[in-house]
This record gives sequence, structure tokens and C-alpha cells, in this order.
Amino acid sequence: MIMQRDEIFEMTVTDISTSGDGIGRIDGMVTFVPGLIPGDTADVRITALKKNIARGVIEEIKEFSPDRTEPRCSCFGRCGGCQLQNMTYEAQIRLKERQLKDRLERLYGGELPEFDKPCVTDNPWFYRNKAEYAVSAGGIKEDRKGGLKNTGSLRVGFYDRSSHHVTDVRNCMIQSEAADMAAYGLRRYISESGISVYDEKTRRGRLRRMVVKVSPATGEVMIILVINGKKLKDPQLLADIMDEAVTGDYYLASIAAEYNSHRDISVPGKFEIIAGADVIRDSAGGLEFEISPQSFYQVNSETTEKLYNTVLEYADPGQDDTVFDLYCGTGTIGLFCARQAGYVWGIESVEQAVLNANRNAVINGIVNIQFINGKAEEKIFELEERGIMPDVVIMDPPRSGCRPELLDAVVKSAPSRIVYVSCEPSTMARDLRLLAGPDSRYRVERVRLIDQFSQTIRLEACCLLTKSDGSRG
Repeated sequence: MIMQRDEIFEMTVTDISTSGDGIGRIDGMVTFVPGLIPGDTADVRITALKKNIARGVIEEIKEFSPDRTEPRCSCFGRCGGCQLQNMTYEAQIRLKERQLKDRLERLYGGELPEFDKPCVTDNPWFYRNKAEYAVSAGGIKEDRKGGLKNTGSLRVGFYDRSSHHVTDVRNCMIQSEAADMAAYGLRRYISESGISVYDEKTRRGRLRRMVVKVSPATGEVMIILVINGKKLKDPQLLADIMDEAVTGDYYLASIAAEYNSHRDISVPGKFEIIAGADVIRDSAGGLEFEISPQSFYQVNSETTEKLYNTVLEYADPGQDDTVFDLYCGTGTIGLFCARQAGYVWGIESVEQAVLNANRNAVINGIVNIQFINGKAEEKIFELEERGIMPDVVIMDPPRSGCRPELLDAVVKSAPSRIVYVSCEPSTMARDLRLLAGPDSRYRVERVRLIDQFSQTIRLEACCLLTKSDGSRG
């Protein structure tokens, strides 16, 4: 049978895609349908056809999955921030474990152990300590004096699924209450200051987005506005409004601006502290950490401590062991390990992060650790030339994974244990294939899921690799 657009078929869902769409088969054709979860059976109307896949929308759910639950957020289904609010939390964990295993088996291809028990959260709601708000005002135009004015309705929230249309979110179910407060303050600031909102099509307008960082330990809040230009409009007005908006268990500690005119906003701009402190502080596992506007910090404070404890368990450094902490960021993992290891070397390519990391070592009185700035594959060889060889290597790369030359450098350094942390199992599997392939001395010994991103399809994983001959060092 040849499938046609707008035809309706019955489909049972067996999986969920990385974008959160339900996946099933109609006459052998893999079909993606938003809003469905494994176990649902629904009548589906086909909306798009390609050679090997189809896409559709729900006409009617005829049989509900036993794992289905009512979403708590009124924006669910439009906002792209969450994909799994219509699944019970227990089902979310089972799904993520299965998807992690499937991707490792398919892309790594080597022998895998039984997974360790996953690290789950006690509260899968309101857990994020960092919010990145998109802003839209329906375009801009010039006024009589050549200034820019917003032309449409203001929206502060998050992008819709697979688009750059912004859904206005007033009460996010996974962000902290402080983030909602800051979003309210931003709406008021835009209205009272008249600041123009950036338009992605024309690349005109000043305000691009807002980042809110929150410390659950101290209640401190840092607000960062990303500006297309070199100056923030009415900074005192912004400070006054945000100070009034952030209340209760939280208080405004810092306001910063990132001046960023790059088309790709992921390229860092220039940062300036507008008001308050340069950093906010958080704590985990008895350690304190300073968080600057540029700092990377795990978004789920509760499960972050569980993640770091897993890394420490897998690394198992002894008092005479040397640890290399690659992609160390602000030093959090390395500082956890330093309390048990002989000496830790943290390597990070972002200079500001290295400054933060060394500062965090001072704050916590940890002296058997040093952070250096540079490319990890180059710094590994420099340390080896000084006679410094690792017993343990820890890697927590970005979602894109590691460069092949770094993986080659790690294998040549011959540590007894390699701990790999990743929020992208596909690139982790690719890198494991290079680290622990058929001709390698290493094998995958332990794997654990850590649920850093409840209500979303994203997952975090930690993997231990050991020498196949069982040697230690």
C-alpha cells in the first residue's frame, strides 16, 4: 500500500525520538508523531512523507499508555523545553535507560556491562538552577528619530519545538521560582525602558535574551542580559525593577551584560558586571563554588552531587594517584576528587573558567590541585614531558564530544582508569569506540544513567573504562 498525505492510520507507539516525538510503524514506515508516548495507540493523520519516514499528527488516542500522566504545564506541547511531562517519572527513567543502552549498543558496538542503578532525583520539578529565556516582540521598525521600536506583542519564554517561535511562559514547571520572577521583571523593564528586542531575520534590535543563574544553597540570583551592541539601556532602571521582582527565598546578587553581536549566539561576547557582585556562590558535597557569568555549572544541583559522587566512585583515586581532569570547567569534579587523590591537574581551554577553578580551589583550601589553560591534547604531552603521568583521566566534554587527537593522547598516556561523563550518548558512544575498540587495551566496565534533566528527553551518563589486563597504573 502506498501511503498518502492526509490519510489516517492506526499506529502503536514503541519509542520516543530525541526531539520528543512518538515513534511507531505504519505498514513498515517509521512514523513520528508529537504528543504520543510508548504504549499509546492512536489514529494518526499523515502530514509529511519522505523516502523512509513519515510524520503525522494525532487524530484520536484510542488506547492510552499505562505510563501516561497529565502534564503539569499549560505550555506543554508547544514549548520545546520539556518533552516528557505526559509520562510518569518512573517511565521516564526506564525510557532513558533503554535509549542509553540502545545508542551505546548501536554506535559503540563493543561489549557492555550491566548498567549500575540509575541516579534519580527526589524532586523532578522546579530543579533547574539556570534558565535561558528567549525574547520576541514581533519585529521592529524605526521611529521618526531613527530609533528602533517593537511592533508586536512581547513574549518572554522558550522556543517552540523545532522552531524559533517563542512561547510566552509565565510559570515554568522545571525552572526555579526565581527564574519566573526575573522573567516578570524583564517584561516590565522592556515596557518601561522601551528597549528594542532583537529580530533574528533583520538582525536589528538590542535585547537578545536573558540568562538567570540561581544558587539553591544561598538564594543568590544572577541575571545576565545578552545585548546586540555595546551598551545596556537604563541599567539603573533594570536594577531597580529586578530588585523588586526577585523576592521571598531569593535575592538579587548580580546583574551582568553580555555584549554579543555574533549571528551565532553560542559564540561568547564581552561580559560586564552592571550591578552587584562578580559571582554568586553555590555548594555541593561540602564544597563551595563561585559561579561567574561565563561559568559552566551543572543545571540540577541535587543530582549534580550524585553525578560527582559517581565520578569519584568510578575514578577511585588513591592517595598516591595523579588525576587528569579534562574539560574541567570551573573545577568542580577535580575538587571532588582532590580530597581523595594525591594530585589533580585540571585542563580547560576557556581562560575565565580556569581563573574561576583556581579561585574555587583557594576558597575550599584545597592545595593538591592545579588548573591550567589550553587544549587538553597539548597540555597532556607537556605534563608528560615533565614526568607527570596520569593514573586516572576524567573527561566531561561538551555535547560534541572529544577530538580524536585528544582521545589518542589519553590512550597513549596509559591511565589505569578513564571516566567519561556525557550529556550526549551518541557522541559518547563514538568516543568509546575509539577509546575501547577491538584493538584497545581498555574495556567498558561500568555505566550509569544520571537524571540531570527530568521531564525532558535529555540524559546524562557516566562510564568507567579500565585496562583489559586489569593493571592499575
